[in-house]
Amino acid sequence: MVRIPVLVIIGFFVFAPVDGFAGPPDAGAAKSVAEASKRLESARAALSAAVKRIEKDPPGNADLDAALAAVEGLKNALDAGSSFETEDLDYAKTVLAARKELRTNREYVDERRAKVHIHEFRRRIDGELATLNERAAKVAGKDSGSKELDDARAAVTAIKKLADEGRSLTKQDAKFATYLTEVDATVARHEKAIDERWLQLSAQKQRGLLDDSRKALSTALSALGNAWSDEKFAVADKATAALQKQIDEGKPLEERDKAYRSEAEKARAEVAQAKRRLEEVVAAAGVSRVKEEMGPAYDELVASAKALRVRKPEPEQLSGAKTAAFVVRKLVEKYEPQAARDRAIGQYLTEVKNTLVEVEVALQLRNLEAARAEVMQSLRNLEKRAPAPEQFEEANTALVILAKTLETVHAKNPAISAHAADARQLLKDGRATIDRRRYEVDLLQQRAKVDEARKNAAALVTQIQKEKPSEAQLQEAENAVKQIGAVLETGAPFVKKDRDYALYAKETKERMAELSDRIARRKIVLSAADSRVLLAERVTQAKEKLEATKPVSSTDADIETASKSVEELMQTIEVRAELERQDAGYAAYAERSRNELLKLVEALEAARQARALRRTTGEALAAAGVATEKAASSADLRKRKELYASAVEKLKACQEDGARMLKENARLATVDVLVGGTPVKPEEAMAQCAQKAEALQEPQKRADAQLRFDEGPKKAYETAKTHLSKSRKSEALAQLNECVVEGRILENRYPDFKDQKFSVGSASMSVAELLQVCVKERKALETAR
Repeated sequence: MVRIPVLVIIGFFVFAPVDGFAGPPDAGAAKSVAEASKRLESARAALSAAVKRIEKDPPGNADLDAALAAVEGLKNALDAGSSFETEDLDYAKTVLAARKELRTNREYVDERRAKVHIHEFRRRIDGELATLNERAAKVAGKDSGSKELDDARAAVTAIKKLADEGRSLTKQDAKFATYLTEVDATVARHEKAIDERWLQLSAQKQRGLLDDSRKALSTALSALGNAWSDEKFAVADKATAALQKQIDEGKPLEERDKAYRSEAEKARAEVAQAKRRLEEVVAAAGVSRVKEEMGPAYDELVASAKALRVRKPEPEQLSGAKTAAFVVRKLVEKYEPQAARDRAIGQYLTEVKNTLVEVEVALQLRNLEAARAEVMQSLRNLEKRAPAPEQFEEANTALVILAKTLETVHAKNPAISAHAADARQLLKDGRATIDRRRYEVDLLQQRAKVDEARKNAAALVTQIQKEKPSEAQLQEAENAVKQIGAVLETGAPFVKKDRDYALYAKETKERMAELSDRIARRKIVLSAADSRVLLAERVTQAKEKLEATKPVSSTDADIETASKSVEELMQTIEVRAELERQDAGYAAYAERSRNELLKLVEALEAARQARALRRTTGEALAAAGVATEKAASSADLRKRKELYASAVEKLKACQEDGARMLKENARLATVDVLVGGTPVKPEEAMAQCAQKAEALQEPQKRADAQLRFDEGPKKAYETAKTHLSKSRKSEALAQLNECVVEGRILENRYPDFKDQKFSVGSASMSVAELLQVCVKERKALETAR
């Protein structure tokens, strides 16, 4: 079995599908020898099973991927237990065997994967080869054309590319190398056939084009005859040029196709013969024919040349000269081909051209001078104090016209070269002048914009100093100062280019800072005045609210309102702390307000303590009275007990908390407290609380005893009677025991009420009497059991 190194086939793994690839197992380090051994044995078993699955031919891609993953899994298992190889002999022996298996199986897996890739390459190359054979057959057909040739060449390119991709595998498989050699030979054979067919088709096509051009030239020469005809001469001359072009285009085919080369030689001879024929026709016609057509126009041109030599020709003469020059120029262009073939015609045309150039130069000089005059006038307009934007546009347009005019003149003609040089210099100087004046005008306009912004800002800042301005006026002044900065920003390029403007911009920024400072000082003054008014209002309001807390009938709401008013005064002072550092007058007023605040805080605290004392004494006494009345009228014993307990608690707090508050603040002894609508001193209210509490002891204890009786022995007895009526003696006995226990507890806890009669069913019993009944009935039940 041939083993293929793993590095060889790494580059080909991309061809295998990966849908079934699950990835290697986790390679984390094992925590013990046992765990490492278990993981190693599991990986070896998995690899053995995977290798067995790929032994079939051909192996599936999913099985190959699984085998590769199993190889990686065994490697990870070996790495996970590497630290135990020097600690445990048995594990080390296992590792040696596993490493041998890893090496052997990895090579085998790589070999099987490589063979799959070689098989895949052969399959794909066979498919492309079949396509090439099919297209090559179409090329060999009689009706094949450029499309069939292009398709065949595309098939050759595709199969060459695929063969090159698989060529690196030839070292691993001799049969595959032989196969690729055969493929290369087949491709070369097809390429040769394709090239031959292309040459055949190209020569055939070119031969057809050459024949058409030869026929067209023969027809044109036959129609030429002996009498001169401009139209027929032009057709023959054009046909001669067309045939020469076809000969030149088919030159590469002459070396590869003898038949075509023979046709091309014949065509060259025909071209030479046609040129001689055309020269003979031109010579036979003579220069008289040219003079006959060109003479009248030439005479007009000569007359125009004479008219243009005066200093100021008439407009009609200039128009006539332009028309004559145009007509003669077209005729000269028309007879240029004949001039090349006949010396006499060439001499005559040279004479005409000299006069034509003279007229054209004269006209061009006048056009050039007119364009220069327009430029000079437009530049003079720009030197005015404040040229308009339209005048800059006019100057630019004049320069464009001058440049276009220069393109049309015979600049190398001695009569016009100096004028053309002056015009080019004027173009250069004119552009520089426009740029300079544009810069100067823009600079003046920029300074004017800055001056306007400064003037506007100064006026608005002066206005807010004279009267109390609104917020809108202050904002308008600030925006005006910012606008100066915005205008300066647009002129930033001038700062680097113009020293005077740079100094002006610097002085303007200083003026901006001054105006901003004036606005800020004005805002501080206005803010200080408004703040003094606000502080005065807050102090007055706080005093009024505190006055409302002094009456004996004041409430918690009055205290809360006064507290909020004092808090607002405190916040008003705090949030304007920065203003105190900015305005001395406001600082002094704020300090006085702060002193007032301290007094108000003290008064507020005194009002809070007085209110707390009234709530703890007088209001607690009143609340205890209400609870007592509700308790006395309540039929619900539990509710009655809770109301008595609530009343006693309030009265106790009246005594204890009131005494504590008087001890902590002796001034509270002079505070009036409402008791029954009558103002009394706190000590008197507390005394009444003590009296009321003592008076409530008896009814509270009675309510407690009544509730304990009803929920204790009475309830147990009545429950026992119910059980007896249903013959549940055990349950009845338990309730009677409960009756006895609860009755004893009640006697001990409330000895003063042991003889008091309570309602029990339809009878009236004391605690002792009910105990006797429960004991008696308990004995009877016990005896019966």
